[in-house]
Amino acid sequence: MLVGTTSVEVSETLSRMLKRVGIRHNVLNARQDRAKQESQIVAEAGQQGSVTIATNMAGRGTDIKLGPGVREVGGLAILGTERHESRRIDLQLRGRAGRQGDPGQSQFYVSLEDNLMRLFGSDRITKVMDKLNLEEGEVITHPWVTKSIERAQKKVEQNNFAIRKRQLEYDDVLNAQRQVIYDRRNHALKGERFHGEVLEMLYEMVEKIVTKHYGDGNFEEMREELRRVLAFDYEVDREIAMKLGEEGIVDQAFDAAIDFYQRKRRALAQPFYDSIQQLLDNDEVEEKPERVSVDFSDGMRALRTVVRVEDIHKTQGREVNDALERTAMLSFIDRRWTDHLRALDEVKEGVGLRAYGRRDPLIEYKMEAYKLFTEMLEEVNQDVVSFVMRAGPLVNAAAGAERGRRQRLDPRSVVEQHESAQPDYSVKVNGGQEQQQAADKDPTANKQPVTVDKIGRNDYVTIQNPATGQTENLKYKYAQKKLDQGWSLISKD
Repeated sequence: MLVGTTSVEVSETLSRMLKRVGIRHNVLNARQDRAKQESQIVAEAGQQGSVTIATNMAGRGTDIKLGPGVREVGGLAILGTERHESRRIDLQLRGRAGRQGDPGQSQFYVSLEDNLMRLFGSDRITKVMDKLNLEEGEVITHPWVTKSIERAQKKVEQNNFAIRKRQLEYDDVLNAQRQVIYDRRNHALKGERFHGEVLEMLYEMVEKIVTKHYGDGNFEEMREELRRVLAFDYEVDREIAMKLGEEGIVDQAFDAAIDFYQRKRRALAQPFYDSIQQLLDNDEVEEKPERVSVDFSDGMRALRTVVRVEDIHKTQGREVNDALERTAMLSFIDRRWTDHLRALDEVKEGVGLRAYGRRDPLIEYKMEAYKLFTEMLEEVNQDVVSFVMRAGPLVNAAAGAERGRRQRLDPRSVVEQHESAQPDYSVKVNGGQEQQQAADKDPTANKQPVTVDKIGRNDYVTIQNPATGQTENLKYKYAQKKLDQGWSLISKD
């Protein structure tokens, strides 16, 4: 016999009752000690004379095989102590008997005081049964009772369906945001033009800082924030700023930021390229490493990126900069996304109370989620751009940790470090002579300038500095400034 119950509490109660009358039995429920013996209990449930008490979830997916002599005496008997809220679970319990042609039977017992009948059943049934003057404990088999159970189960299933549907609408909000985040992560991992996106984020950040201070004429504060956040110095005269206007200051500050970042990239790429070249030319090193790890720090945060030696050599060190940009994007997205999920959980827990103010909790949740999501994306962009502009390689981990500790104690040291580090971005080798990294060899260096009739603002183009041979791949709206300065248009991608 298999006794089906609706909860662990009921199964434990029945177990104590059977123990008092001396009936041997097994209990299978969600308790940890019972769950470990699940397979053994299910195997013994089909033996002759065995009694098994189980909750609706216990042993699911496992057939109860009948033992010797059980088939001849009627097979497995199912006894339901009460009807479940879902008719599907009742049918699953009935399906335990009569599996694969085995004999069996099932019987459910229902009380009008069960939770299902008490909460969802009709009070009229109870009143009618009272008028029939039935004795206490007498079996009631009446069509009204059966229909009342069916109606109660339908009400529960409708409520559960509405809850699941509502939950799905909440999940759709998070799923849409998750798709955006995953697309950004995949593009950071595989995108060939991710450097262009970093420049776009840099432009937006410069524009935000300039707009913040230009209206009040706080040019010194603007200069200080640009130096603190983006590590480059941009000084502007008040009269010139009034003549140029806000857009002119934005363009000028962005040009200064681009110039600073390109010098920083060249200064970072050359030492790595020289080191890799020496390593590859050294015949004494038999096993050449395939990858190298580089630690970067901006004084407050540290990241480690892994770069293939072949890529460093092929790009003459530029791959180190690209790897830093990708690693920064992946790292900061993961951190901010984790915090964002916690914030959404908090909003979801309390948004239901807004229904008392006659506001739809789902609409309120969507508005709050969108607001938090846009703020998170802005924070990610700011973290990535700020780190990429300020970070440098850590040669000595211990020294880097000590320097980071001192900077956390004194915020002014961050600004001082950037001020002192600015002139150092031109790398000097070979007896102190400055190397011109802008003349890096590039496949497009020998191409002749071409003319493109129709170019959209967001189309990518390759431009070249005729004086140095340096090439860049930018969106056309950013490339126009350099074209006005004498750069040549090579191709449209």
